[in-house]
Amino acid sequence: MAVVKWDPFRDLLSIQDRMNRLFEQTLSRSRSEEGIAASTWTPTVDIYETPETIVLKAELPGLSREDIEIQIRDNALTLKGERRFAKDVQQENYLRIERAYGAFQRSFTLPATIQQDKIRAVFRDGVLELTLPKAEEAKSKKIAIEVR
Repeated sequence: MAVVKWDPFRDLLSIQDRMNRLFEQTLSRSRSEEGIAASTWTPTVDIYETPETIVLKAELPGLSREDIEIQIRDNALTLKGERRFAKDVQQENYLRIERAYGAFQRSFTLPATIQQDKIRAVFRDGVLELTLPKAEEAKSKKIAIEVR
């Protein structure tokens, strides 16, 4: 029986090789028949609160207003859209395609204290900004302290 010296880096290299194969398999399966990455993309979103509103900002570069749909149902706000691959350049002429294309959908649960009929959406410079006004009873109120 031969004695083999233990090398911790050999195990790390083995794990790295397995992970590389896993990613290669996943990426090769996500190619469409056109050879363009068909991976799903999710727009990044910032959500913050002011005393009067909740504001949601979503980055939607390359989309137009017609590519975006906003729905509200049962206290859930759903943002849908699709970024299509431009067909004005032959695919063979591309040296690299890194941007993801395809449909997306994001849903956010709204608090019951939002005035759904007064939500405002503005799309400017590739950023969609939704302003969700709070109902009066949801706004914080300062209570005066009496001195006696």
